[in-house]
Amino acid sequence: MTSPIWQIHEYSASLRLDQFSAKIELDRPDRGLVEVRVGAFSLANAQWLGVAVPSLAGGIERGGPDCYQRGPDLIAAYRESQSWPVRVDVVWRAISPAPSSGLVAGVDLIVSVHTELLDSRPELAVRSDLAPTEILRLVEAPSACFEPCRRESCLPLTFESGGGPGCFVFRLPGVPLSYAEMSHPADFRGAVLAPSGTGPAMVEVRHRLFAQRLEKGVILRARVRGVVVDRAQDLRSVAACYAAFAAAEPPLGT
Repeated sequence: MTSPIWQIHEYSASLRLDQFSAKIELDRPDRGLVEVRVGAFSLANAQWLGVAVPSLAGGIERGGPDCYQRGPDLIAAYRESQSWPVRVDVVWRAISPAPSSGLVAGVDLIVSVHTELLDSRPELAVRSDLAPTEILRLVEAPSACFEPCRRESCLPLTFESGGGPGCFVFRLPGVPLSYAEMSHPADFRGAVLAPSGTGPAMVEVRHRLFAQRLEKGVILRARVRGVVVDRAQDLRSVAACYAAFAAAEPPLGT
């Protein structure tokens, strides 16, 4: 197994990790991981783990985001604006999975916010777009119990933070793989599954972050994990991954 490799060129960064590769356009963090490939399979329509940064609404700031690579981390800092005076630091952290875990690849998204204002509302959303054939939601991690989300009759679906884990499995068409996305239980503020405007059969999953107020001098952080797993044991692998993620120590900084 090789170590994850990030390469940065101006406002673009590419990731290569064993069979997995993807690209991030740092001036479009709302799109997240794009041009995703797993081995011989291209997931051309996928957009995973994007962060909509309100201060970029008027376009990329002068000089672009501050970005750099550190080990498995791609780090980008987005400055505050007059209309949204909250600084956002984003880390996409590549995960090298254990061979026995069933995971093919994974990326942790760590988002931090802070402000110079005495009081602000920093709510953000992490979003992913994909075209699954089946969607399931984790109900109980210890028993690996999942329930289906029936797209044709139920979308949009809203999940509240008190109603169970924010963990979803998306079985992908034409490939022996599934993609799962999960909010850390300490950071889960709710999620929505809805039709996506990016194309037919596309679905968007959106995780709410930072529903609380933010005071000057305070840094808030939240974590969302995305993993690619083998289809054959996808639910068992995802449940184990969620349990490990939930038990992980919180990140101390970026």
